[in-house]
This record gives sequence, C-alpha cells and structure tokens, in this order.
Amino acid sequence: MTHAVTKKTGTPAGVAQRSAATGGFGGAAPASAQADPESPALAALLQQVERAVRAAYSTGRPTQLTVRLQGPSSQVDIDVEPLSADALPADIEAEQALLGALLYDNDGFEHLGPALTAVDFYEPFHQRLFAAMEDAWRSGKLAEPILMAEQFSNDAAFRELGGVRYLADLVDRAPSTTDVPTFAARIGGLALRRRPPAEDELEAALRDARARGEARAAEVLAAPDMLGADDFAGLIGATRETVRQKLKRREILGLQGAKRGVRYPAWQVTRDGGLLPGLPTVFELLGDSPWAVFRFLTQPSPALEGEAPKDKLRRGKVAEVLDLAESQARGDFG
Repeated sequence: MTHAVTKKTGTPAGVAQRSAATGGFGGAAPASAQADPESPALAALLQQVERAVRAAYSTGRPTQLTVRLQGPSSQVDIDVEPLSADALPADIEAEQALLGALLYDNDGFEHLGPALTAVDFYEPFHQRLFAAMEDAWRSGKLAEPILMAEQFSNDAAFRELGGVRYLADLVDRAPSTTDVPTFAARIGGLALRRRPPAEDELEAALRDARARGEARAAEVLAAPDMLGADDFAGLIGATRETVRQKLKRREILGLQGAKRGVRYPAWQVTRDGGLLPGLPTVFELLGDSPWAVFRFLTQPSPALEGEAPKDKLRRGKVAEVLDLAESQARGDFG
C-alpha cells in the first residue's frame, strides 16, 4: 500500500504531551510499619501487608512494592504505591513508528507474528488503534488513516491527539516495513518489564525482609554493650526486680531477643550512674516498640548537628531530642 505523502523525521505531536493511563497491577496507599524483627508482631505485620499487596494488585493499576529494613533497629518499611507514568518503562516513539509502518503498509502485519498484542502498547489509544488495525487486516479490509479516523471519530483520546492529522503524521514518519520486527520486539520487551512480579517474587521479598531483620537484630543484641538483666542491674545499683519495673514504666530501654532474653544497652546509663532523661516521653511520642525507640536514639540526625539523640540525652539536651521525636511522630522526616 502506498500513500502520496513525503515521509518526515521526528516525533508526531500528541502522546508525548499527554499523560497516558497505564495498564498493569494494582495500586494502594503507602504502608509503613515498625516491629521487633524477632517478635510475632513482625510475622503478623508481614501477613497483613501481603494481603494488602495482593488486594492492591487486583485493582488494575501499576504498583511498586518495596520492602526495606533500615537502621540498627531493623525498622521495617513496606511501601505499596502506584507508580507514576514516568516511572514505567515505555517507548512511545517505538509505538508510533510501528503503528506508522503498519498504516503505511498493512502487509507489515505479516512480519509481526502472534507474540505482539494490543495490550503490549503503553499508550491506551495506541492499544485501541493497533487492535482495530489488526482486526481490519485479518478481515481482509484496508487499515489506513482515513478509515481509522472514521472508526475513532468519537474517541476522546483520538481527538485530543489531533485526529486524522495524528494518523497522517504517523505515516509521514513511518520507518521501512523491514523494521517492523525490531520495533515490535522493543514494544513487547518493555511490556514484559511493566508486568507485575510473579507471586513467588512477592513471597521472596517478604521472606528476605524477615531474614534481614532477624540477622540485624542478632547483630545488635550480640554487641558487647548489650547487657543481660543481672549485669545491667549491677551497673545501676539495683535489683533485677527494679530493672523489670523500670522496663515496664519505660524508664529504661530493653530489646527482646529470640535466644538471649531482654538485652539492655549500657549507653543508657549516664556517667553519674543515672538513666537517660526523657526516655519515657520518647516512648510516648514514638510508640511502644523498643526497636523503633532504639533506632531513633542511635541514628545520627542533621537536626542534632549530626549527633545521635542518645548522645544528646546523655548530656542533658532533652528538649532538642523531644522536639525531634515529636517531629518524627508527626511524620516530618525531612
């Protein structure tokens, strides 16, 4: 099939200037959680997130799943959020080139084979256009710009892209029919990358997150400054029962381990033998997770001139630390 047009170079206007709706797997609001990596709470948390992810995947929106463990507290951050159009791998120009080549010469369909389908296109209108052209070709009909324009005359996206002028631009810039397999392979390959991870990949991500949390927790608890109850009681000149009561009142920080029992950081005892001031308030602000409080206290912060909150508390700078804890409790992490 030939056309009385002169082919040009460049990209047709339209698609590049509009945000394409995308196909793929589901989206959901971001989720973030903190948990003791060795407690049953983490297992319950991961099960909850996994259910949320699977439900999100069913909504038909592209989704990114991220499972991270941060800092010495092994904070677990699990994000399930929609991907922006810009974040998805696509090549609009390749789609335009392929469609243009097929519009210019319908015999190009013979070079495609069954592998490429309409859903492999990123731009929704391109999906509909390819499907209509393929149907026409398989029915022995002509798929050319004027006929396609008539078929899509009531399509809002088609009108937004420029109508018949858009189709004419595709033809004007169409590559040779011999290039059809190359562009088809490019489009099909990107479509595969946009598809959701397999179920076993999700399970692997959650399993790896749990393993990293357990490994990091074991590393923290094995540090020489992590004391057992007897040693910590001796350090502060108290009995084991007193230590237990102070732990219950959140006056001291204790981290539960799977094998070692509760371990107490020695750095929470000041040089004069006292306990870190302000610790109960830190717990009130950040919640009851000892690992979350441990992470907060040990992580250097730009808001504290690069110091860790525990070092500020040891010097009596309670107000600065509580301001930071309150800020983080509000979600102000900048």
